Amino acid sequence: VTSAVLAGMVWALENPTAGIVEADEMDYRRCLEVQLPYLGPVRGYYTDWTPLDNRPGLFPEDLDKDDPWQFRNILVR
Repeated sequence: VTSAVLAGMVWALENPTAGIVEADEMDYRRCLEVQLPYLGPVRGYYTDWTPLDNRPGLFPEDLDKDDPWQFRNILVR
């Protein structure tokens, strides 16, 4: 979290006329440039994992088994 705060502060200092913006309005490339020294290796891997793997667990859940990527399948209650 602190690397994201640092990246946000650097972005704000470099863009003083931008005003208040949402995170997705910021230049992600510049933010990652600031963050990468603190994150270590950042890699992506393709897998067949879905939020429904190993679910339901000990308790019944309201799952959408037709569309595993629905928000309610990811939400932790």
